[in-house]
Amino acid sequence: MATSLRHAPVMAEGAGQPLADSRQLALDDCAELQKEERPAEDKVRSAEAKTASALIAERANRVDRTASLTARDLLVRPDALLTRTHLRELGLERRAIDAVFRALPIVAIPGYSRPLIRAADYIDLIERNTFRDDCVRPMRRTS
Repeated sequence: MATSLRHAPVMAEGAGQPLADSRQLALDDCAELQKEERPAEDKVRSAEAKTASALIAERANRVDRTASLTARDLLVRPDALLTRTHLRELGLERRAIDAVFRALPIVAIPGYSRPLIRAADYIDLIERNTFRDDCVRPMRRTS
């Protein structure tokens, strides 16, 4: 076990021992001080973490309250406008989304770069191209 140098007298140079000042801390004393300081630091850190997590939760609640409607919610409203992201949310892959946007009239709002389609047009497109037992799906000829 190391001897504490806190109360050791000042030694002469060349005695083979390092000089010890009465104000100098030994490793054991330093470790004890660090143990005493850690709980206070931990309390501050946990308070900061609680504060940060509370802020994150508050922001998430705010976003949830103001978040846009889901694509399924928008399909119920025939006057709603859909973006490519909404169609992706409905499960369409990129090529299917491109085909939908080619087949339907596009709504282009000045100053807004994302193309939109009307939900009613999309529902109509799906209905026209849904083939049930009463008809055969048309096949495209390969030339």
